[in-house]
Amino acid sequence: MGGKQSLLSDEDLHDYQTLTFLSRQEILQVLKRFIQVTSTSNRHEGIFERRLSKKQATKLAELRENPFRERIVEVFSSHRDDSLSFEDFLDMMSVFSEHAPKSVKVSYAFKIYQGINTKHRPENEVATSDAIDLYDIKEIIDRLSGKQFNDVDLTKIAEAVINEVDLRADKKITAEIFEYFLSNVPDFPSSFVIKLSDGKT
Repeated sequence: MGGKQSLLSDEDLHDYQTLTFLSRQEILQVLKRFIQVTSTSNRHEGIFERRLSKKQATKLAELRENPFRERIVEVFSSHRDDSLSFEDFLDMMSVFSEHAPKSVKVSYAFKIYQGINTKHRPENEVATSDAIDLYDIKEIIDRLSGKQFNDVDLTKIAEAVINEVDLRADKKITAEIFEYFLSNVPDFPSSFVIKLSDGKT
């Protein structure tokens, strides 16, 4: 592990401990994993120059079974280019760690779900910028169910969901409503977790 630690200064490690919900040892484990999955023939390429593409990231053991894997990469990509830097990868593992507070997990869950439906919308219908709408809910249910429902049934289920939690009767779920709804789901934090793999895939 000493070789991995030498890639980060003590100041870097201290800063990451302050800015994330991970311990020093966990940060070094994330670093080791990032190096594994971004192997490069350029031996002069530093850890901060490496990027993990969406295609690579979604095939990792950490994400490949997650129905929201592509969207997770998009949300954590700081350059908004569908790739992850080391710090992006570290942020992702921090938010999805068991130590991250519920409020942080709720905030990122909202970012992942909001606007997730970019393909199956009526013509000229765009995603709501600050809320989860009916089309997003349909997409969420479709992914969670393994695409078991036809469009008619999906719409009925999505409408039932939005009617249950829509406190403003505008067919939208804002961040505040989303947070209120999840406050009544005690096991949400434990379900919003990604375990770091020690493998190479």
